[in-house]
Amino acid sequence: MTTVTQAVEALVRKTVDLSDEHMGREWKWGVYDEEGLRFALLMTHHELRDLAVRLAAKRPAPTQASAILAQYHQAYRDLTGALASVRTEDLDPAPAAGEWPVREVAKHALGAEYGFRMISRFGLDRRRAGKTEEPPEAEFDAYKVPFVADRKAAVDGLSSATVEQLRDAFATAHIRNLQELGDISDDEIDAPVWFWDGAMPLRFRLHRFEEHLRQHTIQLDKTLVAVGRGPTEAHRLVRNIYNALADVEMGPATDDGSRDTCAKTIEERAAALSGGS
Repeated sequence: MTTVTQAVEALVRKTVDLSDEHMGREWKWGVYDEEGLRFALLMTHHELRDLAVRLAAKRPAPTQASAILAQYHQAYRDLTGALASVRTEDLDPAPAAGEWPVREVAKHALGAEYGFRMISRFGLDRRRAGKTEEPPEAEFDAYKVPFVADRKAAVDGLSSATVEQLRDAFATAHIRNLQELGDISDDEIDAPVWFWDGAMPLRFRLHRFEEHLRQHTIQLDKTLVAVGRGPTEAHRLVRNIYNALADVEMGPATDDGSRDTCAKTIEERAAALSGGS
């Protein structure tokens, strides 16, 4: 069974590289027959928004940590949208002398994904061990060894990565962050977590995932415009779809068939657009 995420990915690959002229090509949905092909993407966004509302109605009250991580997931999906139309040959041109190309921006952002998880887990694990005082440097140095190795391998891997490998690297880090930080209770959310800026509550550290990712997604946007790869209409519509997908992905699992119905609709739409470019 195709998932909603898989169906969206199939539709994105069929449409994200279409030109602005293609957006006016004939496409009909019921009595809606005047908007052109862009309406296929607009309706996908519409359907994902509706599914998210239906799922939200079934969701139990979230913990504060899960609510923060849902906001972070929105930022991740916005990054996914920003990268959706990027080609491997777009990764290395510099926007101006002394400024980072897309690849360097991505390496910095990915490294932070690993670093933020390290310090968040360190603070959480110490809280669960009953430790609330500032940790000695030796304790932190010992704890971070495996995290630093993982971070280095991931960031170094981007040095010669294709854009597909770059997207996969962010997905791997993001999924792991959600998995390893998703069980934080409301009683733990204000545990002190030390880093270079001193002690901050765990909630602050969790919010940093989103804010840092958004900061550098904007940098990617500016860089792509500067190297002549600014967004087309199709790319803007696809980015909206990814943002709508985020709420669906963070919604509860259901057995009422609503996810499957939505996935089937989007999958059939992608198939119908086959060869449309």
